Amino acid sequence: MQRYGLIHIAAVALTVLFLALACLLIRKLNRKAQNAVFAVVAFVCSAGIFFRYAMAMKFDGKFYWFTLFEQMMQVCNFNFVLLPLMLIPKNELARQYSFMFSMWGAMTTFMSIPESWATLRWNDIVIVNFWLNHAMAIALPVLMCASGRLKPQKKYILPVLLSVFAYFTVSAVISKVLLDNGVITVEQTHSFLFKRDNNALFELFYRWIPVDYFYLYPMLPLLLGFFRLQTWAFAGYRVKPYRENL
Repeated sequence: MQRYGLIHIAAVALTVLFLALACLLIRKLNRKAQNAVFAVVAFVCSAGIFFRYAMAMKFDGKFYWFTLFEQMMQVCNFNFVLLPLMLIPKNELARQYSFMFSMWGAMTTFMSIPESWATLRWNDIVIVNFWLNHAMAIALPVLMCASGRLKPQKKYILPVLLSVFAYFTVSAVISKVLLDNGVITVEQTHSFLFKRDNNALFELFYRWIPVDYFYLYPMLPLLLGFFRLQTWAFAGYRVKPYRENL
């Protein structure tokens, strides 16, 4: 097995172990300590995304705000905003969105590290940053769930689905404007709104609807079913009374 494969498998295995141990420990903490852990996880994820795009992975004091904005609109780096929103009391929609949808997107990305990184060492800053950005986006909703503070709820299925649709639509409009004005290329979007990256499911949808962005519409009923499956799976899971929540 090639070196890249071993490192990738080890990273996934260690991440699963890390999440399992974190879930066991978070349940033993009191409410204030849990909130502190949530805040640290959200900060680490947001800081990692900021470092990667606004600072271009360099400690040189330069900031690229447009790159950060561009990346937030193209890929799952919307977590830069989403995770801090999850910490706001009564903002249940942000937590539901993260658990039902965003967390799974981070998982998918985490499981598909680019092959171009095969020559990088496991502790290369690019690999470490990639891990922090995605593992923390997975960890926050998972830890909230493990601590009895969050579970997918049926009444939020439609609001989350509409939020996903709104996010994709806004991303598509902004991306199209940037593309039409030559500010970015399709490759720079890092977005499956405009490229399918040899994804078999997306390729199938594109054959049905050969138009960028609109070809993803068949995903909406699939997401609806996926969200419903989550709420069914957690139907018996008890969460703490709202006054004890965030």
